[in-house]
Amino acid sequence: MSNFTKIFKSKDKSSITLSLEESVAAIALVAAEANSPDADADILESILWDSEIFAEFSEDDMSEMFQHLANIIAEDGLGGLFNTACESLPDELVLDTFAITTAMFVADDEVSKKHRDFLKEFQEVLGVDDEEAEEIIGDVIAAYSHLEIEEADFDLEEEPLYLSAKRNFTVSIPVDKQRGGRIDDGEGYVAFSDGFGVLLKIDYFQTASEVEKLIESAGEWAYLTSFLNKFIDHQILAKFADSKLLYTEYLEDEEAYFAVVDLPGSATLSVQEKDAAATKVDAYRGFMAFIVDDFCYTVSCQRVYQAKDELGSLESEVEGIMNKIFDFIETIEFSEGE
Repeated sequence: MSNFTKIFKSKDKSSITLSLEESVAAIALVAAEANSPDADADILESILWDSEIFAEFSEDDMSEMFQHLANIIAEDGLGGLFNTACESLPDELVLDTFAITTAMFVADDEVSKKHRDFLKEFQEVLGVDDEEAEEIIGDVIAAYSHLEIEEADFDLEEEPLYLSAKRNFTVSIPVDKQRGGRIDDGEGYVAFSDGFGVLLKIDYFQTASEVEKLIESAGEWAYLTSFLNKFIDHQILAKFADSKLLYTEYLEDEEAYFAVVDLPGSATLSVQEKDAAATKVDAYRGFMAFIVDDFCYTVSCQRVYQAKDELGSLESEVEGIMNKIFDFIETIEFSEGE
């Protein structure tokens, strides 16, 4: 039984009343979480901004809504949020909700067979017939493809860049300050984060002659493996309770060493349950170490989760995290520095 099938058949419910807008967002959010890491819940906010349903929402309204939904998931699970949202959803917004959800699964001007299978089950739960569903999927693909072209042209001209202190790289800033995005930098690192669980970080240092000699004698793969394992031991496993190393791999084609760590209760995202104090949710965090010119880099990202049943297989989670890091690295332009 798939993860989303379990959610759809759940009998759980929340006692919390949802507004019309919260119901729409909640159903799409559950769909994203159920398909993670294939669907990225972080893109849902931008899709909601394009909907007339959320035209009157301010930045604070959107942030508060997602925090409210996260609290319900923590208390009642994805099934509880989904069932409560379905009960609160007006009939006239069912098709809009299906369209918003579909938009999260458009890639390369299509919806893959895997996600069409999910949308088939999803439409049946919402009561959308086959003809309506196919029409909506086609319209969303057409609209999304057009939007991608327009946004790409805009981004090429306007996308903000971050320049490192040593001037050894520039990188496209992956968070929006107007939506809570933060940039934290210091000696040898920069971290980008926001209130929706995004964390992308670059640690770097200039290699000394001793390191270069070690690389020449032992090989780059041996150095990177030793370096990243020590980095994780000292900076992660020694500092975060109950953290553990889940996966390691040397990527020969990329000349990089990759690892994934489980960090229970140590994500950069917090949730608050009723009157209790806010607590940090769990996260998987991926690390990729490599060398460019005279600098050694470690690029990392996190994948937050609030319950183990939100996770796919370790293989799929590792692949999703690795792809996110590769996508981020693609936005970095390296140079020799000062």
